[in-house]
Amino acid sequence: MSKAVQNPPIKVETKSRSCSAILKSPYGMPYEFTATDAPQPSRDEALVRLDFTGVCHGDVYSRDGGGPAPQTPLRPLVGGHEGVGRIMALGGDKKASMGFQVGDMVGIAWRGATCGECEACKLGCENYCPHQQVNGMHRNGTFQQIIAFPLKELVHLPDGIDLPSACPTLCAGVTAYVSLRKMNPQRGRWCVISGGAGGVGHMAIQYAKKVFGLKVLVIDGGAGDKERFCKRKGCDEYVDFHLAGSRLSNEMQRRMGGGADYVLILSPHQAAYE
Repeated sequence: MSKAVQNPPIKVETKSRSCSAILKSPYGMPYEFTATDAPQPSRDEALVRLDFTGVCHGDVYSRDGGGPAPQTPLRPLVGGHEGVGRIMALGGDKKASMGFQVGDMVGIAWRGATCGECEACKLGCENYCPHQQVNGMHRNGTFQQIIAFPLKELVHLPDGIDLPSACPTLCAGVTAYVSLRKMNPQRGRWCVISGGAGGVGHMAIQYAKKVFGLKVLVIDGGAGDKERFCKRKGCDEYVDFHLAGSRLSNEMQRRMGGGADYVLILSPHQAAYE
């Protein structure tokens, strides 16, 4: 009987140094910049040289605690979860590379690992996996120049993409896109986006218009700059809830010629749900 033999991980010959922003102290203390030797990728990882990384509000939780951060801080920890760069080495052979090649442009997002066995994972809702590891919160993230990262969680990016703009699509962009996709919207229908001027909201406007072909009405507080910003992103109508007050519902129906077909609430304030 033949016996399967697992290939050992490939040692990457590199003298590269990687500068990282590391949290070493209790919650509430700042990042420290440290230079270290580049990591060695395991068999199921790629070594990625990051060109850009975004900074998200989620990174505040890694530094200060609260929200999804663990009660006891994990230290030392490299923050960040919105990184883009190119693969500089693969830890395993070609069969284990999952179609990735050296030189590929890739993205690293919020999720670093999931169990793949729980009900949430089996349903394709890995973001609810109770065992998931978040980049920059439970495992080292993208505030570093060179990172060893699981192949199965890498996002293949097309050449020619604007790299700084790609960073936030890996967090806020995914949140907005998946929320809209799960509505299974029909083109030409009305979608109301509450909090459209925010980080997730302004991306939701663009996906709703350019990908799903929806008509968009944004609800947010403050006319002027916010309204002009949302209109530049493509919204058809903008309603300032401060001005509309108790007439908000009537004003929305007047603008849309009826009720909304889809509603995306991206404001955490309770009033957005009332």
